[in-house]
Amino acid sequence: MTPSRTLGASPRFDTERYAWTRRRAVRRSGVVVEVVLFLVLAAAALWAAYDVADRGIGEIGIAVLFLLFIPVHSVVNLGVRGVFDRRAATLDEAQRTMRDRSLAAVHPARIVLGLVAVLAAVYVALHAPVPGQAYLLGFVLWFAAWMLSSWHLAWTLPDEPADLVD
Repeated sequence: MTPSRTLGASPRFDTERYAWTRRRAVRRSGVVVEVVLFLVLAAAALWAAYDVADRGIGEIGIAVLFLLFIPVHSVVNLGVRGVFDRRAATLDEAQRTMRDRSLAAVHPARIVLGLVAVLAAVYVALHAPVPGQAYLLGFVLWFAAWMLSSWHLAWTLPDEPADLVD
């Protein structure tokens, strides 16, 4: 199915080809893998900032971790039907409500994690032998803050009724 100009990507998210990603176990597994990737990325950024590893290995490892994030997030995003990536006009009322509730639920945590990202980046920039890596640490933490709403929705969304999946 070719997406129309008015609907954008919404037909891609609603196709039954990706129904397997909408199962709760699949969504939760994707969230766990993404959280682990972010923790490893943050640790790798600190490792590189404090010059623990050979310089080339750290950057290559970080790039590989970021590349691994793409397919994992695609599974999570398809599992929640892309409600955070689509225009509001392409969402039905239930999808808008789910998105808004998830955004509201994690808003305080997003603010705190965003502040932690800034403080961690500044601290590492001031104290690490390789201060440029502080920006990577700040970015990873800020990106995790941005992902909280997707993770929350993917984790809390119930399984769809069987008649919708078939």
